[in-house]
Amino acid sequence: MAVHSGERPYHCGHCDFSAARKDGLFSHVRAVHSGERPYKCTYCDYSAAENAQLKNHVMAKHTNTRPHKCTLCDYSAVEKKRLKFHMATHTGEKPYKCEFCSFATHQKQNLKSHVLTHSADKPYKCQVCDYSAIQRGALKIHMLKHTQPKIKVKKERKKHSCPHCEYETINKPAMTQHIRTHTGEKPFKCQQCDYSASQTATLKKHIRAVHTATQNVNLRNHIMAKHTKNKPHKCTLCDYSAVEKKHLKFHMATHTGDKPYKCEMCPFATHRKMFLKKHMNTHTGERPYKCQFCDYSSALKATLKTHMDTHTGEKPYKCEICDYSTVGMSYLKLHMANHTGEKPFHCELCEYSAARKPDLKKHMANHTGEKPHKCELCDYSATDRSHLKRHMTTHTGEKPYKCEICEYAAAQISSLRDHMTKHTGEKPYQCEECDYFTTNKGSLAKHMAKHTGEKPYMCDVCGFKTGTKSTLAQHTATHTKPHKCDQCDYSAAQIAHLRRHKARHAEDKSSV
Repeated sequence: MAVHSGERPYHCGHCDFSAARKDGLFSHVRAVHSGERPYKCTYCDYSAAENAQLKNHVMAKHTNTRPHKCTLCDYSAVEKKRLKFHMATHTGEKPYKCEFCSFATHQKQNLKSHVLTHSADKPYKCQVCDYSAIQRGALKIHMLKHTQPKIKVKKERKKHSCPHCEYETINKPAMTQHIRTHTGEKPFKCQQCDYSASQTATLKKHIRAVHTATQNVNLRNHIMAKHTKNKPHKCTLCDYSAVEKKHLKFHMATHTGDKPYKCEMCPFATHRKMFLKKHMNTHTGERPYKCQFCDYSSALKATLKTHMDTHTGEKPYKCEICDYSTVGMSYLKLHMANHTGEKPFHCELCEYSAARKPDLKKHMANHTGEKPHKCELCDYSATDRSHLKRHMTTHTGEKPYKCEICEYAAAQISSLRDHMTKHTGEKPYQCEECDYFTTNKGSLAKHMAKHTGEKPYMCDVCGFKTGTKSTLAQHTATHTKPHKCDQCDYSAAQIAHLRRHKARHAEDKSSV
């Protein structure tokens, strides 16, 4: 009767586990605490604590039998519970909810692990050292440091070469995925619409974004925001209103200045835990997630996934108002501001406003003059890390992005995209005030300044004002002249001027 009532009277003496039946507790103790694994595989060295685990192993590894099949896609599983977990990726159902925050999941075990993050309790302790963990899986991974031999012999792995370009990899699935960038093959079809993708991960992303229950919430929010003008959560200090309560909560921090999440290594503080986590990577420099196709690496797994779509060409997030599509949901949200015109982040020193808080932060550097990102090779400094990265290519001369039609090469992928419009004739950026079309966003920004007369970017040295950031950067260079000749004392505001100057040195040498 305990099975039906939910009662679990049999408790483990080593941990918090409890079971409805005595044999369930016995299996748990043998599998987790005794280390005993009496069931041996006849095909390999695998052993298991329970007979059911051995059966699943044989089916998955040696017979390749997966009897439990998904009716919505090609997924199949050895165990019925695995199929149940998989189905949640289609339905979006997350019945297990955290009592302390908004976290929800489709697995009970995931909720148990998550709840422990709210407490300081780390019940899984290493018997060899002082290490302790919230999850049993983390302890198992840690134990490998004690049990695995320190010396590993590297096995030579076969390299797979692309027949269309110079790309090579030791990962065969990665090569299959790469070749699809040449062939345009998209074998993974959505069963609910005409969408197709070159990889299963992108198809799953599409299903979550467009067809699942989660999207129903997004659709409701979209209808409220765009079609009914209904934004029930209103700020009591300004005119801002939001569809969702959490967005209002984030907005209120712009008034209160409340920033409870503080960095222990610098004065940085923020109102969101996620932002602090991202900031910490600026100190550690750790970028563990690496691209299989190029040298790109990222501190966050989600950022790497977005980057991978630049190789596959997949753009699963589509605008419902125009033809725009993009690789990430965050980019789509940013694009939607073009339709709504909403710019909730206002500068307190001038009339500038932005759709995103990071854009406002970058703008504020024009007033404060703060440029924390410094070049190690010259006196150049920048308000933004991406600007410093762009500047470094002037020293290295590296241009990894090459045009397939002509010999053009660029230091940035955005420059290559702008260049490609010269071949296609495409002018995707249109002025809303007149018939002006252009090939790149920067040109449109310069053009728009003619209509608005707005000049938010000001030079700290002489007071020069302009409507675009790129024009200010060019102007500022006339003061700093960051491009220096390595053969004489000459310095230039622009790299093109330095190249011209160095050509004169070359001419002088050839004439001698």
